[in-house]
Amino acid sequence: MIVIIGAGSIGGFLAWQLDRAGAPVTLCTRSPFETLVVESAGDRHTVRVPVLTQAHRLPEAEWVLLATKAHQTPDAADALRRACGPSTRGVVVLQNGVEHAERVAPFVGDAPVLPAVVNIAAEAVAPGHVRHHAYARLEVPDGPLGRSLAGLFESSDVELGLVEDFTSTAWRKLIANVTASPITALTRRRIDVMAEPSIRSLATALASECIAVANAAGARIEDEEAAAIVDGMARNAAGTSRSFGSSMLYDRLAGRSTEHEALTGAVVRHGERHGIATPLNAAILALLRGASGS
Repeated sequence: MIVIIGAGSIGGFLAWQLDRAGAPVTLCTRSPFETLVVESAGDRHTVRVPVLTQAHRLPEAEWVLLATKAHQTPDAADALRRACGPSTRGVVVLQNGVEHAERVAPFVGDAPVLPAVVNIAAEAVAPGHVRHHAYARLEVPDGPLGRSLAGLFESSDVELGLVEDFTSTAWRKLIANVTASPITALTRRRIDVMAEPSIRSLATALASECIAVANAAGARIEDEEAAAIVDGMARNAAGTSRSFGSSMLYDRLAGRSTEHEALTGAVVRHGERHGIATPLNAAILALLRGASGS
């Protein structure tokens, strides 16, 4: 049994993929709905898996996939405790940021925690309704637990990569998150905004600060990657992917709380810890806090 906690864009998409692969899936969500629907590549798929809103009804799971936003982790505590037990092989943390284990470990007992970097462009357009735009890749640390998870996705369309240097992989994803996510959220525009020269300059400077902090925290990322990552976003903005945004933008447009503390906040916190100044990320964090009222 696989329990997926969080039935938004990522949780809903992976529930569809695992159900197609023949795995027994149960979804746990706060917002009730009867049937999961996933749109992908112009097709509409109905996914008939159990959808529970009460944590006490969850079975003990072989795998637990946590697909809530990072700041919603405490709200998922009861579901995590109920789904984890002696037979649980691992808790896969499908969240942004670089503090996966620290966030989740207090709620899962002895269950092993497996952090994951998610590259799935999907959007929750309504409760139980997910629209998949592009990409379907997960990256996890190489090792016995990661290889076991890879077997779970073998018959799906999800590409699962096993990486030796997961610290660098997680921080590299954070570079993208602290550029595109805040900028799209604050401007309320989709990825096309990243193609504008002034925005590219700001994004590159934000990325450079993040790289300095990442390397101090144990990652190995070249300074030149700041411009390369932002240039890649700009190229995407000029192509077919310009129609999608970031999860932070979707949350802002829907009036939901954003995970700015797990993204930009992580750069500022780790920068302070390592004595590295992050003035631009600190300014963006202040704006995001003001925009969200927190």
